[in-house]
Amino acid sequence: MKTTDKPLFDSNIFIYSVNADSPFHATALDLLERYTKSGFYVTDINLIDFFQVVTDGRKTLRPFSTEQASEYIRKLVRIPEVNVLKTRSFHEILHDDGAHAEVRRFQVKHFAIYDYLIVDCMRQHDIKTIVTGNAQDFRKYPFLDVIDPFMTQSTTQGRAVAPIPYGRQSISEQDVSAVCSVLLSDFLTQGPKVPAFEQIVAEYCGARHAVAVNSATSALHIACLALGLGPGETLWTSPTTFVASANCALYCGASVDFVDIDPRTYNMSVNALEAKLVQARQSGCLPKVVVPVHLCGQPCEMQAIHTLSREYGFRIIEDASHAIGAKYQGEPLGNCRYSDITVFSFHPVKIITTGEGGMALTNDPELARLMECFRTHGITGNKAEMQPRPADEIWNYQQIRLGCNYRMTDIQAALGLSQMTRLDEFIEKRRQIAARYDTAFADLPVTTPWQHPDTCSSYHLYPIRIRQGDSPKSQRQVYDAFHSAEVNVNLHYIPVYRQPYYEAMGFAAGYCPEAEQYHKETISLPMYPSLSIEQQNSIIQTVMESIIP
Repeated sequence: MKTTDKPLFDSNIFIYSVNADSPFHATALDLLERYTKSGFYVTDINLIDFFQVVTDGRKTLRPFSTEQASEYIRKLVRIPEVNVLKTRSFHEILHDDGAHAEVRRFQVKHFAIYDYLIVDCMRQHDIKTIVTGNAQDFRKYPFLDVIDPFMTQSTTQGRAVAPIPYGRQSISEQDVSAVCSVLLSDFLTQGPKVPAFEQIVAEYCGARHAVAVNSATSALHIACLALGLGPGETLWTSPTTFVASANCALYCGASVDFVDIDPRTYNMSVNALEAKLVQARQSGCLPKVVVPVHLCGQPCEMQAIHTLSREYGFRIIEDASHAIGAKYQGEPLGNCRYSDITVFSFHPVKIITTGEGGMALTNDPELARLMECFRTHGITGNKAEMQPRPADEIWNYQQIRLGCNYRMTDIQAALGLSQMTRLDEFIEKRRQIAARYDTAFADLPVTTPWQHPDTCSSYHLYPIRIRQGDSPKSQRQVYDAFHSAEVNVNLHYIPVYRQPYYEAMGFAAGYCPEAEQYHKETISLPMYPSLSIEQQNSIIQTVMESIIP
């Protein structure tokens, strides 16, 4: 069969065309008008998806009745230039050895099955081009030409016109469907999605237990509580991190101290940690907990830190807020091989998102039990933990500790479950973007992220260092040039102890020299899976123009 030059339209084209409230409405209408003249394809599953979405009221403030949706589809398929194609069943695909192998290769599962049925239909009919608002979902199939007509960024001579954020979420139709299915279900919170999300993350990372909460900050707090951190005790962490890595100790009434960073990895320096531990032992003030932070997605030297923990008696919480999907010594980060607890963040700019959300992983069943209790007001319904009460009184739960309301909702967990199906795809895309940056900046007076041979970064962030003395421009000049070009770079991070709140505790400039030098030289470039080649070219061009006089 000869390959056709007509494209296939995804269901979102039709959805936006009938949704006058959508910012994509005019674009979708224009596409239908133009391509109706030249012809296009649509699959039967696209029409089913359209029908379901518009009648459920998703993506539109004015839901269609079943009669309205049916009439729209009837009119569409009666147009001679519109060719409706029948998709194979997933059962048929699994009995096709070649297609089945491809399903495994592309890790097709859960909501991604919808995409694969469309891709399989396109291949059966030699259609190479798909027009879709879900470009990211289809770009993992290299044989497709994917057109996203709803890209908010236009380009002029390779320069992006619309602002480019430093990070952003990637939300697909499948994500939206997953969330809407919960909104239409019996449970919005404390239902089946949270334990399902906990299980899939624990299995992915190779940990025995996972406790989902409403933020990574909450996860850090309950991790500290579970380890018994309290007044008169100290937590050590990196100064180059978000303030939550330190604040979690203060929530427990404990003190905080900081260990300077390694000048290559920007993570907690093992040498600085060891030297500080030697001094702390002499003065009798060893830490109860150490929190290494896997900055930008690159794992810390956890084996060495774990060895020190055995000698000096501290517990370890890995702050892996940046690092789900990263690997250390060839194994997934989060398996807690060298720590008591690992914490992930699911904030919108992180690797995967639940809107807001976090998770604490551990291999210790007692720590898991304590964290589950602390996230829910310190309440238990476990009869083995409950204290005796009069037989004629009904006690179906008891508060046995002072806990917090840190629960994750089923709405958030449903989004997380859907996002997990694309985690490896997100990581691969981030690594491709990082590789392009590495190549582009190889001959410039900037330092690009160095990767430890034991690690495989998830590249949550891509910081460059403007080398003072080598670069003709200062960090401030480069930062201002980016913002003038509407490229919203960021700084990660101001040393925590330089924040006014911590300065009031007695910390002063010069406490961690490497962290302060890093702060004076570093700018985080945009890094997220949907960053286009055109946008990245614009970022690279801005770096060159701002640094080279």
